[in-house]
Amino acid sequence: MKSFTLIVFLLLLAFSGSHAAYVAVLETVADERAKDSVSLPDRQYLTNVLREQAVKELPAAQNYTIMTRDNINAMLPPGMVLEECEGSCLAETGRNISADYICQARVGRFGGMLTMTAELYETAGNKLVASFNGRGANVNELLEIIEQKSPEFFRSVKEIAETVNATSAAEPAADTAKPVVQTVPVEEPKPAEAEPVATMEIPKDSSVAQAGESIPTNIEAKSGGAARWIFLGLGTAAAVTGGILAYFGNKKAKDAAEKGSDGYSVYDLEKNRDEAESGQTMRGIGIAVMAVGVVGIGVSFFF
Repeated sequence: MKSFTLIVFLLLLAFSGSHAAYVAVLETVADERAKDSVSLPDRQYLTNVLREQAVKELPAAQNYTIMTRDNINAMLPPGMVLEECEGSCLAETGRNISADYICQARVGRFGGMLTMTAELYETAGNKLVASFNGRGANVNELLEIIEQKSPEFFRSVKEIAETVNATSAAEPAADTAKPVVQTVPVEEPKPAEAEPVATMEIPKDSSVAQAGESIPTNIEAKSGGAARWIFLGLGTAAAVTGGILAYFGNKKAKDAAEKGSDGYSVYDLEKNRDEAESGQTMRGIGIAVMAVGVVGIGVSFFF
């Protein structure tokens, strides 16, 4: 029984770790006062360097996926203008392209100098998790700002994941110590002597139990054993089923996000985006069902 439970636990860990965090780096934009000083090819190169830093800090080996330019452009809503998108609009855009995190750099002007501002949002919670600012005389100095500040900028994604994992693992231990109660024997008054009463003996093999004799039963033991097997069976089935749903949902969302990089395929962008959202929904349902299964397995040990 212990070995079987250990196998189920390892399967749950394998399925729960199959979800890769998707990070989208949008094209660097410039306001009207800086467009003449920083051309479109220059902004694209700044974006490439920013995306390169994301790959270095969030490698695929640690279960992160950095979306490519083709992935992002294929899944963006039609007619969307990134120059007009800031703040909560970026988080909403990240959800539309099935990204867990989304960032963008913006070039402007202040006091005759070029400025660089970058923001990183968690799309699910619509939260700003990291940002950096800097200024320079030309585009080369803006490039140096990205190279200096972007490693710590993307490292915040790792810190969020580590914090969540540490919080879920460090659950407070239940105080199982029972208070010690000292009992003091109390002498009960002796009953008054009664007149002897004639009694009738009941044979040992009689079907009627003698007065004061308890009838042994194992009904409670049987019911407890049956409940354990019911919870263990249902919990295991739910955990494995949820794990399978989470795995295939994650795979479906990942495949939908990576279709944009295939230059030889022609597909409907709306359908591709719907498939990614459907995969994420399936992944969420699978994780929820898997969690219920784990609770069922845990409950079985109380019987």
